[in-house]
Amino acid sequence: MGLADRMGTIPKAQASVGLGAMVPEDRTYTRNHEWVKLDAAIVLMGVTAPLLEALGPLVAVELPVPGDEMMLGVSLGAIEGLETIHEIMPPADATILEVNTGLEWDLDTLARDPYGEGWLMKIKVHEPDQLRNLLPAGMYWNLCKKQWGERE
Repeated sequence: MGLADRMGTIPKAQASVGLGAMVPEDRTYTRNHEWVKLDAAIVLMGVTAPLLEALGPLVAVELPVPGDEMMLGVSLGAIEGLETIHEIMPPADATILEVNTGLEWDLDTLARDPYGEGWLMKIKVHEPDQLRNLLPAGMYWNLCKKQWGERE
């Protein structure tokens, strides 16, 4: 499934132009291509459509379990494409509250709707100040263009 096929999954009011339509503006982003949606101290996170496009067909996803503690800069899972593996990096020190375990058996949902039904986990952030370095949608989109070039 190509990028254009997934564009319908993002509300138009929250989307930018071009590949940026795959980067909703109601979230912030890590430089490692994870997205974060804040709701008080609870954070919903997943991986971005541009990353999934770069990975190509998905082979497997490995997620942590609820109750695990995660530390900034330490991988907590992985998403495997045919030729490469993306290590999932937490946006902050946190406790994992819930994991979307259905993705382990349904990679199509992750590929089709990474910002909706394809979310990865809900976490409780210990130090909210660690989230200050996250990128707004426009800056993340520029990072993608720099890394992968323009795409439609």
